[in-house]
Parts: sequence; C-alpha cells; structure tokens
Amino acid sequence: MKAKNLPNNALRKKAEAQIKNLPLSTLDLTMEKAKILMHELEVHQIELEMQNQELREAQQQLEKARDEYCDLFDFAPVGYLILDDRGVINNINLTACNLLGIERLHVKGKPLSAYLSSGEANMFFVNLRKAFKTGTLATLEFKIRRKDNTYFNALMHGIIDTVQNIDGPVCRVAIQDITETRKMEVLQEQHEDLERENTKIEKYNQELEKIVLERTKELSDALESEKDINEMKSAFISIASHELRTPVTIILSSVILMEKFKNKGEYEKIDRHIQRIKSAIKNFTVILDDFLSLEKLERGIVRVKKETFDIIEFMKVLTEEMEAILKPEQHIHYSHEGNNLVVQNQKILHNILVNLLTNAIKYSETDVVLNTINRNGELTVIVKDEGIGIPEQDQKNLFKRFFRAENVKDYQGTGLGLSIVKRYVELLSGSIEYVSALSHGSTFTIQLPED
Repeated sequence: MKAKNLPNNALRKKAEAQIKNLPLSTLDLTMEKAKILMHELEVHQIELEMQNQELREAQQQLEKARDEYCDLFDFAPVGYLILDDRGVINNINLTACNLLGIERLHVKGKPLSAYLSSGEANMFFVNLRKAFKTGTLATLEFKIRRKDNTYFNALMHGIIDTVQNIDGPVCRVAIQDITETRKMEVLQEQHEDLERENTKIEKYNQELEKIVLERTKELSDALESEKDINEMKSAFISIASHELRTPVTIILSSVILMEKFKNKGEYEKIDRHIQRIKSAIKNFTVILDDFLSLEKLERGIVRVKKETFDIIEFMKVLTEEMEAILKPEQHIHYSHEGNNLVVQNQKILHNILVNLLTNAIKYSETDVVLNTINRNGELTVIVKDEGIGIPEQDQKNLFKRFFRAENVKDYQGTGLGLSIVKRYVELLSGSIEYVSALSHGSTFTIQLPED
C-alpha cells in the first residue's frame, strides 16, 4: 500500500484510539477473522479513496463556480455593491469601481453616502433602513460623485439577503449609469418642445396665410366693388342722360305748347298735354325709385319685418294701382289658392310685384296673369305675360344691374328692375325662376317662405 493512500496522522490516531476501546481479545482473533478484517479494511480504504476523489472534484467544481461567479460579478455591465445595514460597502464589483473611478481596495469599508450629496445621502439612508424592514430597496435615482469630482446619474435598486452572510443581513445593490439616457431624454424633450414650437409656427403661418387671403379677398372685393361703383356711375350717367332727358323734354315741350294753346284759347288741347306731363312725371318717378331702391340695397339698410295680412286685399289694391299704366284693352287677371292670410313684408312684396307687373305690361300688348298660392307656410307668386319674351342669349345676364336685352332697346327703362327684384327676393329668403321664349312671353315664379 503506497504511503499517499494512507489516512493522515490525525485520522490514524483517532482510528487507533477506537481500536483500543474495542472489546476484542487477541486470543479471540483467529487467522480466519484476521483475513476477514483485512478484507474489510481494504474495502474501506478503497471507499475512502473514492470519497476523497469525489471531494477533490467537488472542490475543483466549487473553485470553478466561484471563479465564474467572480468573473460575472466583476465584469457584469451593471455595478454591484454589497452593503450592510449602515450603508457601508462590504464588496463591490469592478464595473461599480469603474463608475466611481476608484480602486476596489479604496472603496471597501466606506459608506456609499460618501459619494452622494448631503440631501441625497439622507434620502438614501432612510430608504436603506426601510429596505431592511421590507426586504426590497425601492428604485432610486441619485447623482453619484466620482473620484475626479465629476458626477453621473445613477439608477439604484436592490434586495436584502438574510441567509448567506454570517455577519448578518446585507443589501445587494445594482447601480446603472443612466447619464446618457437622461441626456437622450433631455434631447427628446427638447425635440418635442421644438416640434411643438414648429407646430405653433406652422399654425401661425396657416393663420397668417388665412389672414393674408382674407385681406387679399377684402382688397379684391373692394377693388371689384369700386369697379362696380364706377360701372354704376358710368351706367347711371348714360341712363340719366338718356332716360331722364326724355320725360324732362316731354314736360318742357308740353308746357311750351300749353302756353301757346292758352294764348289761342285752344283749351281742349291743353288737357292732352297735362296727361303727357303726368305720364312723364310717372316715368321720371319710376326711374328715381329704381335708383333709390338699388342704393338702399347696396348699403344694406333695407330691413325685413314680416307681418300677417290678407293677400287678396293686398293684390286688389296693387292691381288697382297698376291700372294707371295699363294699355287700352289690357287687363290684369288675378286668382288665389289656399289660405288668404300670409306672413310677409308688404312693402318689399309690393316693390317686387310692381317691377314684375310693370315689365309684363310694358313688353306685352295682351292681358297679364297674376296668381298667388299660399300653402304649407310658403307663398308662391306667378306673373305671366304673352309679350316679346327674352332672347335666349340674353337670359344668363337677366338679373345683372343695368342689363337690358337686345329686343327692349326701344323701350324706356333703367335695366335695374329685375336686379332689384332678385335682391328683394333674397332678402325674404326666397327664390325666383323664369321661363321665357322670344315672341311667346315670359313667366316669373317667386317662392317666399313665411319664416
């Protein structure tokens, strides 16, 4: 048996002591028993050698695991510290040392609070004491000072270990350097602030563009309005020089003739000229009324106030008024359907119908038809004649100011009547339509709601 396989001296002494205490006598030890004992001793010796081999292998594995643990502990990407209940550093890995910029030997035994500001040190100590009661160190964020007096943002959390340390429970703490993360967050916040400012600027630019467009439109409308005014002035001068001269000339010539007939005593001829003067004055009044109505509409000073009245009575008065301008053998045929009580503005309705009936009488030699229908809160007015009609090419401009169709050049008029009618109808929130054919007359239909 080789010496290296023998038990060590301490074990040998213990074994010899136990043999002395055995009750066996040398007289009882026969050769056969000695052989048996020797066999058992050899078996035990082999078992011991096998156990020793297993222990050595276990020791090697333990040392390997410890080395691996140390490597993992030291070279982990996160800093690890082991603190006692006072916050003193019992152990620290290389990553944490690098974060602090201090060697391990100079860190062990120092409180972690030494690397914190006074306010943060107090907060850390309060949370550490709480952790030893609850078993978990809440996630904390501190500024930790390095050896070179620079700082880094550290995120810290940990757990309490009450088993593996013989000196008492310890706190295993993990530390991460989140300085770059915080910088990125700051940059992200700045970026978001910039985006918000860009959004505000974009919104402001849109509002500015809108204002510019509105101002441009207002300027364009103002220029267009000025253009319209100039056109109106030109048209007014043209019409005034032509239309107003005619009744004035008639009045003047009739007055001269009346004086002549008076001197001669031919009084019967004077009555005819009095009627000419009355007719001329009426034409003059119609022209002035058209201009005054247009001026009020353009300035927006026409107010709409609706009231309840009897449409049949209203039309009776109106048709009697229009009889003064009817041609010989010409009549107005009026009919009504539905409720005779309507809710409208009498003055505006009167102005609308006077214009339409005047045109129908002027441009026709036959009777004029006037119908009203009042149903379901809407008044419908129809004016129909069988006169000269409106040329198709002129119909698109029918409601324009001062427009006159080609086939009415020989008739007196301002070209404002239908334009005024349309504006009045719009004031009453209504609509106007027409059907016309050359030499077959025209039919105008107006629909006016009560509300």
